[in-house]
Amino acid sequence: MTLEFRPHSRIVARTDSIGAEGSPVLVIDNFTADPQALVDYAASLAPFPPAEQTFYPGLRAPVPMPFVQAVHAYIEPALRAVFGLADQVVVSGGWEFSLVTRPAAELTLRQRMPHVDSTHPGKLALLLYLAEGDQGGTALYRHRGTGFETITEDRFDRYEAALKAEVAALGEPQGYICGDTPMFERIADYEAVFNRLLVYRSRNLHSASLAPDFVGSPDPRAGRLTLNLFFHFQPKAPG
Repeated sequence: MTLEFRPHSRIVARTDSIGAEGSPVLVIDNFTADPQALVDYAASLAPFPPAEQTFYPGLRAPVPMPFVQAVHAYIEPALRAVFGLADQVVVSGGWEFSLVTRPAAELTLRQRMPHVDSTHPGKLALLLYLAEGDQGGTALYRHRGTGFETITEDRFDRYEAALKAEVAALGEPQGYICGDTPMFERIADYEAVFNRLLVYRSRNLHSASLAPDFVGSPDPRAGRLTLNLFFHFQPKAPG
């Protein structure tokens, strides 16, 4: 089974400016011409293996490289414009189908809080929603104690120290985060619309918006299926 990317004929895009830091978020509805083909392809890969060495609370399986390359070629000009990447080059990436499956009672401490995937300003996360029905979107957050909405390299140690102190004082949070908490304020919430692509910097504090009673399915046709891409831009080497 092959997988091809073609943009939808009725694609709709907008850019939001989020929070006090004004972080850009690119929202593209009706992204791919045949989203059901992605669901069918993901179903052919089931069962997915568990995600490893990541905050992701579930299962992941690889997306074919030709599809990733076609998406990259199509969306790269928009990424450069929205995120101010000028003439930087893409040096790495990641690409997976993903399913949230871990029960709330089995989450690690970090999975119960917003997280960042990287502190690098050129690393972008692209998230395509492929699940029907309301299975939870994605929210961006502000850490109340520091006021940070993004975690940069120079903020990292202060942020980590603040988290450690707050968990000691307030106790560990429980379950999936879904809205404001004593430690975090939700500053944006995006609904998981089928065939919607969401793009934000990986250093933005973010988390899936999952209800306390959320039960994930390992079946790509029934579960919270997303397609996750990561592109890492950095300046060209001199010379």
